[in-house]
Amino acid sequence: MARTTAPQPSSTKVVADWTALIPGDFVTVLESYTVRHSGWIDDLTEDGRILWLVRAFGGGRRMFFRENGDIVTVEVP
Repeated sequence: MARTTAPQPSSTKVVADWTALIPGDFVTVLESYTVRHSGWIDDLTEDGRILWLVRAFGGGRRMFFRENGDIVTVEVP
């Protein structure tokens, strides 16, 4: 009999310091506390104030600004 593994629950963690992110990280950006944008970080400024996200499902590339209050989250196991 094959044993199946139940999916492990995951949670999200807010990334306050955007300099900790690296290109290729999969994140979700919460814009204006309401609009979610998920995708891969394409690039970010050295000071971590601006990041460019390649949005999932062909959503294109988008720029986000930390000073606008945009929130970045990552999934943690």
